[in-house]
Amino acid sequence: MVLAPASRLMTAGRAVRSRLGLWLMLSVGLAAGYYALLMAALIVRFGTLPNYITFYNWPASVWKIFRSTPSFSDVPPIVAQEYLIEIGYMNYDFGHGISEWALNILPYKVLQVLVLTALLAANIVLLRSKRHCSTGKRLKMGAASGLGAGFVALTSATMSWVVCCATPSWIVGLSMLGLSVSASFWIEPVGPYLSAAGYLILAVTMLVIADPAPEGLPDGRTTGRDHKISSAKGVHA
Repeated sequence: MVLAPASRLMTAGRAVRSRLGLWLMLSVGLAAGYYALLMAALIVRFGTLPNYITFYNWPASVWKIFRSTPSFSDVPPIVAQEYLIEIGYMNYDFGHGISEWALNILPYKVLQVLVLTALLAANIVLLRSKRHCSTGKRLKMGAASGLGAGFVALTSATMSWVVCCATPSWIVGLSMLGLSVSASFWIEPVGPYLSAAGYLILAVTMLVIADPAPEGLPDGRTTGRDHKISSAKGVHA
């Protein structure tokens, strides 16, 4: 029997609540690990350690944008580009220095990553709780979760490189991998669609995993109609 999405969401919610500590740990840990991985990629790619860190007054910047922007519809996209922290490498061979590369922490992007890790953590918790799932289904659901997470993780990267106009964008990662800068900028508009596809894949995967356990034994294992169950009183068909 196929459950409605609302029923499956309730099933997923119960699974998460039953392992709330694990879900929170995975959500926060995966998000922190994501940014640590971005920083490690920058260090390995350019062969230099960060030599500066800048903290920005994000609340004050948001308030200033809110007060000085005539159209409220323009506020969200502007706020989305506001920095909270910038960590990078400053080359002082050019006067006061120029930032060659940096990892930028933007609250809007952090929120996106947290949504990603929350969905991914929910899928992990569900897979752990669904002991009746076959190995094949676990592998398929794990692969789907990884694909969706990969799309969102790729397009949520906020690294900047002087070669790419020093603006934080997900295409910096592509340029670092060897794709030409012109080609990277050409495919940049695809980013929001890839991100949306990633979230959709994660959400659909969660609903697929959140199916009811087959009727049978308490842990979800079934005996089948033609199997026999042994008991203290004998063997019953």
